[in-house]
Amino acid sequence: MPIGRSLAFVLAGMLAIAPALSSQAQEKYPSKPVRVLVGVNPGGATDVLARIVAHQLSDAMDGNFVVENRPGAGGTIAANEAAKAQADGSTLLLSAPTVMVVSPYLYKNLPFSPKEDFAPVSLVGAGPLVLAVNSSVPARDLPELMRYLRDNPGKVSFGSGGQGTASHLTAELFGSRAGVEIVHVPYRGDGQALNDLLGGHVQLMFTAFSLLEPHVDAGKLRILATTALDRPSSVPQLPSLHESGLTGFESFGWIGLYAPKGTPAGIIDQLNNAWQERSRRPDVRKQLEAFGGTFPAVDTPAAFAAFQAQEAERWASVIQDAGVTAE
Repeated sequence: MPIGRSLAFVLAGMLAIAPALSSQAQEKYPSKPVRVLVGVNPGGATDVLARIVAHQLSDAMDGNFVVENRPGAGGTIAANEAAKAQADGSTLLLSAPTVMVVSPYLYKNLPFSPKEDFAPVSLVGAGPLVLAVNSSVPARDLPELMRYLRDNPGKVSFGSGGQGTASHLTAELFGSRAGVEIVHVPYRGDGQALNDLLGGHVQLMFTAFSLLEPHVDAGKLRILATTALDRPSSVPQLPSLHESGLTGFESFGWIGLYAPKGTPAGIIDQLNNAWQERSRRPDVRKQLEAFGGTFPAVDTPAAFAAFQAQEAERWASVIQDAGVTAE
């Protein structure tokens, strides 16, 4: 074969494989540091979970995932920044449902759309709450508490981590289902609400068991029920609101990982697969269980999107009936 023709064949072959090589190069992710935005101050439960996620993704994907805190406005500052970031996987958002489910009801002029501006990546974890009362409340179980609340309408207050948080909406749902009138006192985080629950300034609260356990052991608080349908394996002695008379009552807090809408599906799948694999490891599972994780069967981006839609439907009427608005 003449040299000219041979060279032509070689060049044609190189041109044929060039797109494939270019595509492979583009698929390498992450090629630069990835910001994980969190709408809370450092040190809280959501921040700690974000750092667990960032560490595990960094290790699993041979990258550098860095948590950046953007507190304020109920998490919407972080979400707004993430929504407007470049959709190349270099910016992610780790958020609670306060932003992704509740914020459209709280803010009239929300600068982003949870539904239109974000692509769900993965559910990071979910866990039930528990109902706790100050030791001065004359109730040892849920039926006694409900009788007490009905005898004292509008005289008993509950603390929450803020407007639209899981602790707030769960208490509103409880009041509605139980037919009792309780007064909401919002705080900037469950930790502040817990301090006033311990001091007797509010009488009851829904929050994570891990936050309350030391104070229960000290006799300062009593836990009356869990918001899971079934008794948690970690506290099997604790009845559910469902079995205590509020049939079908269920509520839990959850945290999810999101990317700006338009992020390539391949990147979203890589992130989801990496987290799913890591979250099943015993050492990581133990870390998550410390936050009350129950790990529902939500293991793909599509399943997470469906889960979020169900949560939005679940809470819409509660939010509207309670007249939840921004603080």
